[in-house]
Amino acid sequence: MAGVLPSRFVALLLAAVGTVVVVFAMKRAPHPLWPSPRPEALMLRAPAAPLADWCAPGYEPIAGGCLALSGSAHGPQPVVVYLHGRYARDAVAEEVDRQRRLAALATAHGFAVLALRGRLGECTSAELAHWFCWPSNEHNEAGAAAVVATWAGALEEAHRRARSKSRFVLGFSNGAYFSGLLATHGLFDAEAFVVAHGGPVGPVRARPRTPPLLLLSADDDIAQDDMIHLDEELTRERWPHDSYARAGAHGLADGDIDAALSFFTRAHEAVPLAPPLPLHRPAHHAHETVAARPAEQSPPSPPL
Repeated sequence: MAGVLPSRFVALLLAAVGTVVVVFAMKRAPHPLWPSPRPEALMLRAPAAPLADWCAPGYEPIAGGCLALSGSAHGPQPVVVYLHGRYARDAVAEEVDRQRRLAALATAHGFAVLALRGRLGECTSAELAHWFCWPSNEHNEAGAAAVVATWAGALEEAHRRARSKSRFVLGFSNGAYFSGLLATHGLFDAEAFVVAHGGPVGPVRARPRTPPLLLLSADDDIAQDDMIHLDEELTRERWPHDSYARAGAHGLADGDIDAALSFFTRAHEAVPLAPPLPLHRPAHHAHETVAARPAEQSPPSPPL
């Protein structure tokens, strides 16, 4: 019959079309053992760090750290990364007080604070196995980069919440040795570093990038000699820095925090600062004979 396809031809045509459809569908449908082609399913990520459960008053727990933000600042808040001194897991009161005072003073000046915590077992002395410490000597400095790598999530969240890409580092005591290590070994990028009551870790060598450093020490602190030694090494390498001391003993005093915040505010200025900070220059002092410094390079008292 004219204009009408033979039934056998129609059947063959339908079979061919069905085969094409099946093949096309097989190409588009994932095999049960294949990964899903959806982009979100292919973006595998490591489990997020848990929210910090050790934050002092004034901080909000975030994954991997504690974040303090200024409630009155209308613009971006530069982030101060705080590295604590060593402290025992069951004796946190002094460290909580330091973090609280830092948050109060920093946020009043428009800064955000990201407090991070060292690791249990990082202290190389056996008697400090239950203390939180940072890498701070020749025995554990090789692990510094691995510690910094764990900060990525907390740093990203802090910068996002603070609406600022600027950051500074304040290290105290054991954290001051770590702060100096990060700066002089080029392990962490920041606009300026404060080394408060610490000292050098290994020899200082000039690098292509030399962020300004502020050294803070106390006249009655045995660590002042280490700070003077760090000052001398930085001067030899022509590393931009400034160095001050105050009366009193080892500790993160409010005056130290004020000096650090002033230095961060003036980080774009040439150093030594002019006019200088309202402190005096350190000088070698005669100290009573003491036992060898613990391997964590943190003065023996008070507990840090």
